[in-house]
Amino acid sequence: MKKNYIYCYLDQPSGRQQLNKVFPENKKLKNYIVKYFTTENMNFSKKDILDYYKETPKKDIPRNMLHINNLSQFENFLKTISKNDLVFIRERSFTQNKGKDYDLKLFKKYKVNTIFFAYEPWFKCNFRKDFLLNICRFIWKLINSFRINFFNNNYEPTYYVGSGELEKKTFKKKNWKKTKYIDCPSIWIDFSKNIKKKYIVYIDENIYFSRDQYLFNRNYRKTSNPELFLSDLLKFFKIIEKQYNKKIIICCSNKYEYKKNIFEGRRMTYGKTLELISKSKLVIGHRSDSLYQAISSNTPVLLLKHKTFSPKRNLFIRFRSITQFNKKSNYIEDYIKQKCKPDLSIDKLFYKKNLRNYFLTSNIKKENFSKFFFKEIDKIST
Repeated sequence: MKKNYIYCYLDQPSGRQQLNKVFPENKKLKNYIVKYFTTENMNFSKKDILDYYKETPKKDIPRNMLHINNLSQFENFLKTISKNDLVFIRERSFTQNKGKDYDLKLFKKYKVNTIFFAYEPWFKCNFRKDFLLNICRFIWKLINSFRINFFNNNYEPTYYVGSGELEKKTFKKKNWKKTKYIDCPSIWIDFSKNIKKKYIVYIDENIYFSRDQYLFNRNYRKTSNPELFLSDLLKFFKIIEKQYNKKIIICCSNKYEYKKNIFEGRRMTYGKTLELISKSKLVIGHRSDSLYQAISSNTPVLLLKHKTFSPKRNLFIRFRSITQFNKKSNYIEDYIKQKCKPDLSIDKLFYKKNLRNYFLTSNIKKENFSKFFFKEIDKIST
């Protein structure tokens, strides 16, 4: 039986680790061959893209990617896609946010079968924890949704992939007539069996830079004083380690590798963050997306602000702590000065509600996204 193609479409640079969450390189679809194409060269300068990857280890740089350089190439490429092929929209947030819909118009023109993907959940406001702040957040959400919908050309994809009860309700409100909904476990959580909890982990977000800054804000700095932040962070680690009588493990992503251990010799791991969160008694972090894993594994979380962070970054940390874990965040400096103590509690009912709302509907069994998604995609061609 001849296999068809499923093309993964991106409009910006990405890492292999991120792409593997959807199409793992060690797994194959029965009825489709996976290929990748990107329009990043249409949206960003060559320098932006080179800078994005300059600190990225070679193992995380995507290979075998077809680069579309202009609108003519994009249209000619879509002409080659057969009626039995699929295009998976892995990322078009830049195109959407800029109010550009040339891709949607061409998908429609050439009757391309597309799969849209509800990538990252937006958590409902937790008014009980901080009413005024969440009112502002709610208004911002309304304005942003209006802006996006204003540029929407009423395009209906062939399939729509979502996770959680609220995404399913959101899909129904779209009132799309031709689109089939595929309810999947969330891509953000490793639903493998949780193992006995024995670690304390810190989710590192790279102290010195973010590669996304070269695409969206070159002047962005995670901290105005990296040395002071690191010094205070290490002091905080000692407070927690004394309480637990256990050393903290530093969880790093594959996006960047430190040339030396800056965490006073503490164990550093790369690419094992979700696994270690599931095995942990406590997770410490700031605003990493990996923290979603703690909701599934029922792990206590401490999100840390710091006075060298920008007000915007501290605000996002505050939002994440309130909306995802029903817990207020504090400044590292306040822990050091003993103005507050680490809150190691967990609201299990709140976690359970968030798990169902955003990551796993009640009728879907716990299974990792790619395994479930592959089975659903292979059904399409049968």
